[in-house]
Amino acid sequence: MLMHKGELHMKITIRKKLMSGFLLLAILIGMVSALSYYQIHKINNSYSQLVEQQTTNLTSIKDIQLYASRSIASLKDMQSEGTENMEFLENSLDQITEQINSIEADIQDEEAKELLTTITFLKEQIIEQVQEEQANKLVGEEIIPLAIQIEEAANRIVEIQTKEMKTETKANTKMVSSVKNMMLVWSLISLILAILIGMFMSGMITRPISLLVEGAKRIASGDLTQEDISVKNSDEISELANSFNIMKQNLQQLIDEVRLNAHQVSVTSEELSASADATNLATQHITLGMQEVAAGAEKQVSTVIQSVESAEKITKGMNKVTESIQSVANLTIVANEKATLGNDVVNKTINQMRLVQDSAMESAEVVHTLSNKSKEIGHIIELITKVASQTDLLALNAAIEAARAGEQGKGFAVVADEVRKLAVQSADAAGQIRQLIEEIQEESEKAVRSMNNGTDVVNEGLKLVSQTGDSFKNILGAIQQVAAESHEVAAIVNQIHSNTQIVTEGMKEARDIVEQSSVSIQNVAASTEEQNATMEEVSSSAEGLSEMAQNLNKVIKKFKA
Repeated sequence: MLMHKGELHMKITIRKKLMSGFLLLAILIGMVSALSYYQIHKINNSYSQLVEQQTTNLTSIKDIQLYASRSIASLKDMQSEGTENMEFLENSLDQITEQINSIEADIQDEEAKELLTTITFLKEQIIEQVQEEQANKLVGEEIIPLAIQIEEAANRIVEIQTKEMKTETKANTKMVSSVKNMMLVWSLISLILAILIGMFMSGMITRPISLLVEGAKRIASGDLTQEDISVKNSDEISELANSFNIMKQNLQQLIDEVRLNAHQVSVTSEELSASADATNLATQHITLGMQEVAAGAEKQVSTVIQSVESAEKITKGMNKVTESIQSVANLTIVANEKATLGNDVVNKTINQMRLVQDSAMESAEVVHTLSNKSKEIGHIIELITKVASQTDLLALNAAIEAARAGEQGKGFAVVADEVRKLAVQSADAAGQIRQLIEEIQEESEKAVRSMNNGTDVVNEGLKLVSQTGDSFKNILGAIQQVAAESHEVAAIVNQIHSNTQIVTEGMKEARDIVEQSSVSIQNVAASTEEQNATMEEVSSSAEGLSEMAQNLNKVIKKFKA
């Protein structure tokens, strides 16, 4: 008996395996997505920082350029109009100071920092010189060149910041390219792992199912000699393989038992047919013997009648007494021989009838045993039908699970559908075998009824033949009594007259006995004819049973067990 592998360690169902595979893929995709989100977030922050900071810095530097230009314009106006624009100049210089303070902490380039320091220094120089008494004289010679230097320094800072922005933009572009490459690599890794997991999971599921499909095809073709299918998985497929192996073993046992029973039925039917033929032949001989005995009995009746007539005529003529007695003696000798022969034939008939009775009872017992075996086979077929139904249900569940799996479960759905079809075919084959078994049981029951009827007829014939034997014994005793009386009559010829009446009465009784014997013999002959007809029916039933056994053998030969 096979040990269920699921009992040895924890059962991992197909659903758990599929869920594990998909969970692993989900984790892998989640990791890739999280990494992608992190990198994209990092790039976004970098771009945001770049755009916000650099734009702010450039705007501030542009403002420095603007206020430097306004300062130059104000100084030129002061050169021509006096100190009326001093307030506008101071406001422009204050704005330059404010813009420098706003971007000084964000400037990272050393040259740009030095330029900011230079602008601050130049601004201070302009403020000092403007506040002197001779400012109007110094505007054209010293102050305006200082403002121009501030504007040039601001322009240089713009160039530096623009260059730095381009550098950072290239760095971000490189980071984007790196992230794209990394995403591509991780995507390829995820794809390869997904393919490997899919191949592993599909192989884990399809390989044992392929073995089961191949095994089912071999069983469908009648080959039961294959080894048991071993599945290392501890899931529903393992249970299906174990059930498949048990079904195959049950089929092998079923085929072996059916083959053995069919052989026994064939042999028994041949023996029954031979016994029926032999009994039929013996019955024909008995019938011929009964006909001869009946003819002898008729002769005995005629002889006894003649003896009675002779006895009646004794009173008319003593001259014919000796001749009549001699005739009676001769006839009694012949009757004795015939009666003895008839008694032997009846004894043989009784023995043959008993043999026929024993043979019929043995045949009935064999057919009854075959009927019981057929019922056991029917139970096994019901078990096979249940296993096929469970296989069909399991295949349907597998198809449902495959449908839930989507695209990944299409291949498994096809295999599950094939398993279900094979289960339906197994159930159909089991139904056909069950129908054949039911036909065998029906024919077996008919054979049992026929055997029982034959046994009853044989018992009745045996009873009648026994009665015939008793009658023959009476006839033999009567004939012997007649012979004794005939010898006594010969010895006491002188007393014939006084005993004639007694002899006449004895002859009448003998006539009645012989007539009764003749009727009994005719009844025995009729019974033997009925027995002959019964044996022909038994022989016909045996031939039908043999033909059924041959057909069953032809069906069983399709299977290799």
